[in-house]
Amino acid sequence: MKKLLKNFQNFNDKLADKLSYSLSAMATFYVILLLVLVPLIYNQPSNLVAWSAYLCSVLFQGIALPILGYTSRKGSEKADRMMEHIYRVTRDIETVVQVIDKQQKHMDQELDEILEIEKKEEKA
Repeated sequence: MKKLLKNFQNFNDKLADKLSYSLSAMATFYVILLLVLVPLIYNQPSNLVAWSAYLCSVLFQGIALPILGYTSRKGSEKADRMMEHIYRVTRDIETVVQVIDKQQKHMDQELDEILEIEKKEEKA
């Protein structure tokens, strides 16, 4: 049962990804814009209320949503690239810190050896 639910969830995730990508494409914006403007050739709203209702429904539901999805997707891609860059820089910094730690250990050992030599010279 759990496997079936997991497979169903994977299917839903893939379908949602495909649909959200296609609905947020700029091609979708142009298709919807065309579908919105063509009916105006044959039938225009007759009064201010009808025009307001038409423009609100068209602009916010038909035209703005693909643009919002497109900008959201672009922002997400930029954020992903930024996070990848931050990860690489953090990994490089971690490597440098490890090298510095090793060098510090060697320097501490050399300093201890020098101090021992100085103590021996003072005693002699």
